[in-house]
Amino acid sequence: MTRPAMFVVKATIAPEREAAFNEWYDTVRSTEAARVPGCTGMRRYAAMPLESAHAGVEPWQYMVCYDFESEEALQAFVRSDTLRAMTRDYDVRFGGAGDRARFAYRQIYP
Repeated sequence: MTRPAMFVVKATIAPEREAAFNEWYDTVRSTEAARVPGCTGMRRYAAMPLESAHAGVEPWQYMVCYDFESEEALQAFVRSDTLRAMTRDYDVRFGGAGDRARFAYRQIYP
């Protein structure tokens, strides 16, 4: 059975670049993601503090989740020229203005 997968990017961005970062993600990057084969959606989140003993401290300001129809589709994306071009574009626009980390997950339930 083929299960969905997710590519997650977490980022911090300098305050003086934050408005441009959010505008770019919501317009340019979302349009690019919609054209990626096997990508079924993109969702963005901003970290929120929780005053609870059950919550840790999140070092990242933002998280974007790219949903893929299958692990194979995600694997193809991470090896693609498309991702390399997307990464170059990000680096040109926001390189040095923050940090980011990438993660991949496969759905295990349901």
